[in-house]
Amino acid sequence: MKKLKHNGVAWFLDDEALAPLVEGLSEGFGAKRTHEIRSAHGRDVFVKYFVEKGFLGMVRNWVLPRGKREYAVGRRLSSLSIPVPFPLGYGRGKRGSFILQERIEAIPFLSAFDKGPDRERLVDGLAVLLDLLRKERVRHNDLHLENIMVDDNGLYLVDLHKTKVKRFRFSRGDEVVNLTHALTMIYGRMTGSEKDRFLNIYGRPHMRPLVERGLGTLRCQWIESKKGRAFSTTSRLVASGNRVYVRGREETAKGAFVESIKKDRKVRVERHEDHIRKTYRGRLRLEKAWQAHVALEYLEMDVVPRPSYVARASLLGGGYVAMEDLKAHGEELDRFLDRAWDSMAPGERRRFAHGLSEFFGRLLEKGIIHRDLKACNVFVLSDGFRLLDVEDILFAAPTEETMRRMLVQLNTSVPERISVADRVRFFVNLVSGFSLDRKRLLREVARLSRNEEIVYEGVSGLKKESWRGRRRGSLPPSSPSRGP
Repeated sequence: MKKLKHNGVAWFLDDEALAPLVEGLSEGFGAKRTHEIRSAHGRDVFVKYFVEKGFLGMVRNWVLPRGKREYAVGRRLSSLSIPVPFPLGYGRGKRGSFILQERIEAIPFLSAFDKGPDRERLVDGLAVLLDLLRKERVRHNDLHLENIMVDDNGLYLVDLHKTKVKRFRFSRGDEVVNLTHALTMIYGRMTGSEKDRFLNIYGRPHMRPLVERGLGTLRCQWIESKKGRAFSTTSRLVASGNRVYVRGREETAKGAFVESIKKDRKVRVERHEDHIRKTYRGRLRLEKAWQAHVALEYLEMDVVPRPSYVARASLLGGGYVAMEDLKAHGEELDRFLDRAWDSMAPGERRRFAHGLSEFFGRLLEKGIIHRDLKACNVFVLSDGFRLLDVEDILFAAPTEETMRRMLVQLNTSVPERISVADRVRFFVNLVSGFSLDRKRLLREVARLSRNEEIVYEGVSGLKKESWRGRRRGSLPPSSPSRGP
């Protein structure tokens, strides 16, 4: 191995011919970027710089620099015939370390998967790669699909400094970590046949329940990490003064005040020329609302009014979230049903009910739960639905108790005149994708609904109704039918 020192960096290179590729490199290289492609004598090399910060980073750089670790792990994996960019050397400076690798003309797996045509080849290749890692006892602790690269020849692992080759036992936990980290970005978009094919090629179809439980746990951890950084600058957010903007929306939501919409002991809602401003009396509710907005931005789920920024509370006023104004494009579910339901043809009612159940079903499948699912908190648009009162959104796996509570809330906040048949149709559409006792759940929703008064905001104002005309013991709308 060739050893040399240049610009305060100690270099360890496999080949003396690589020396020209590190000329001019210094730790200042990492100030604005952490990687680049370098060429010399017709040879292209990928150079990556690991920046170390703080006391612990300094100790790590002294004991085992990440560049050196990635070099060593890359060599080991290459010897096991695991596809990685071949390591060519490493460097160590005072504030960080470097890795030199062969350059591969490849794109991230997720980008290739999103393009569509080669999905089957990609899923098959991922299964083969993960099976190879299992057989060689390799655990990659950051195996998301941006760390798997794809070219015409196949798949490659990158970012290897968090990878470990186990000397003895490769546990079930190690296996689940690899599988869940690799699948978390695409599993929800895979068809049932793609999931079966993947696990069959991987050779262990019995792992599916463990994988799906692990994916749920991993997703919750990921969401909590995004919520934890909701008031910081990230890839999706820009913190500036007492505001945090959704990146790319810094110039939106600047219009003047138009009118006050609502004011109570918890919130004040105002309409501005180009946005809605929701001010929270308590800091905790503001934080919950913004964290939910941020989590949904990362999940890329367009299911709430699109936020522009959050402003923290100051001496001049409470904290608020500025978000898009939906009013010109639709209305709340209870108002919509009171105005339009009677004039809708049977086919229109069925389509509406199906669309609404699909919306709620998609939310529940993603672990998105609304703690106050009254019809006034569901907004009807021409192209779908949105949830309001974002501060009441939770991210958790739905349970039978959760679904029962949500369905009773919805069922008792829509017009009484919506028929039992329509409500049951909605209910059946919604719960058909979940493994639970549907008949028991339906009975419970009916029983609990009978004990509640029907309260909703109609076209002419607040309305209160009872379950008139329902035989005692019969089913009061067990939940609105895609509209009810």
